[in-house]
Amino acid sequence: MAQIELVRVDFRLIHGQVITKWVRQTFANRIVIIDDNLAKDEFMRSIYVMAAPSNIEVNVYSVESAINNWVENEMGHGKLFILFKDVETAFKTIKGGVPIKDLQIGGLGAGPGRKAIFGPITLNEEDANLLRELDQENNCHVYLHQVPDEPKMELKKALEKLDSLKNKN
Repeated sequence: MAQIELVRVDFRLIHGQVITKWVRQTFANRIVIIDDNLAKDEFMRSIYVMAAPSNIEVNVYSVESAINNWVENEMGHGKLFILFKDVETAFKTIKGGVPIKDLQIGGLGAGPGRKAIFGPITLNEEDANLLRELDQENNCHVYLHQVPDEPKMELKKALEKLDSLKNKN
């Protein structure tokens, strides 16, 4: 049985901050990326595998295969650092039965309808609704956190900020 050390939503997936800060802090020895598009793209998968240190195993799953893998053998072995590119994929995975109790929002970039909530972390109404549901119905602790040595923001405060930004427009 694998042990989930950290679950993060970060549109950049594997990048310097993930490798230098979060992997070291969690002592994870496997990075699991759950993303339907990346699971189908052999070339891009190989780039993410090469981006990780040689002592870290990288697995890429579709949402369906991640759920099936959890049901079959709880994703096998090791200490897992699970990465999602977006909130919707994390939502589907949790709703599908992968028991994620803490969800870190670490990097959601700018775009139409998105509001800067905490440093460069943005939310839109769709993400906010999905995260609120995970928090309330799935007892999943959701928080925003860029790097380990900086403070984090709880979901409730992030949603309050999003509401106040919407009311200003």
